[in-house]
Amino acid sequence: MPKIIKNEEHLSQILEQLIETTGEVEIAIETLAVDHGIPKRVAEALACGLNIFPKRYKANAGTLGSKGQKRLLQSKVLVAGLGGLGGHVVEQLVRCGVGELVGVDADNFDETNLNRQLYSDINSIGLSKTEAARNRVAKINDAVEFYPFTRKLEDLEGNTYDGVDLIFDCLDTIPSRLHLQEMGERYSIPLVHGAIGGWFGQVAVVWPGSKLLSNIYGTKREGIEKTLGNPPFTPALIATLMVSEGIKLLLGKKKRENTVFFADLLSNQWQNITL
Repeated sequence: MPKIIKNEEHLSQILEQLIETTGEVEIAIETLAVDHGIPKRVAEALACGLNIFPKRYKANAGTLGSKGQKRLLQSKVLVAGLGGLGGHVVEQLVRCGVGELVGVDADNFDETNLNRQLYSDINSIGLSKTEAARNRVAKINDAVEFYPFTRKLEDLEGNTYDGVDLIFDCLDTIPSRLHLQEMGERYSIPLVHGAIGGWFGQVAVVWPGSKLLSNIYGTKREGIEKTLGNPPFTPALIATLMVSEGIKLLLGKKKRENTVFFADLLSNQWQNITL
């Protein structure tokens, strides 16, 4: 749901005056944020409310519209897992302009991550994945607020989910995925699921109470990636599909359905299956 900006009408009037005075949208946004002690993402949302796009989002305009961009800036998303899938998901959400991101991962980068994980490089070996993600977010979009949690998903306190509009499942273990499904159900938050293995990947929206992940995995406790491996191209594609589904959810453009999308990149076959 769109969040209410306190004193929105008054702040919007001030922003209009600042834009008229300075002639620069970005300068007006920065000034409003500093002078009135509000987050930059809120000031950007106010600009979009005036149908004025900050330059960083202008290429989004035709796709999202000013109302859609404002809604993204007012959204809060939790990304569980910041590796192969999660790095690409965070990257795209930040560039889309999602205002608040919660990143959860207990691991540090090692050499086995270099083939596919976006925030992994020679210099980041040994660095926590949350810290690498935080650094990257700051370089791309200083209006996005990133909250890192360097711990296991199961160790998160319940209030971590406060205000979260959407969850991304970028995990690599089935028990943790099922725990995340339970949290989404407990706090009434939809979840975008993604999984990969070799040439194959799957994407699904898990609505609270649907138990879709339980239906997908049944009694399995280990995914196919353990034997099929993780090349660089599969997580990049599946993460993109996940973000596309997530943006539709945040904008209210996604119908409720229990469908899993399967991708076979070896034979270029694509299939939707309703469970």
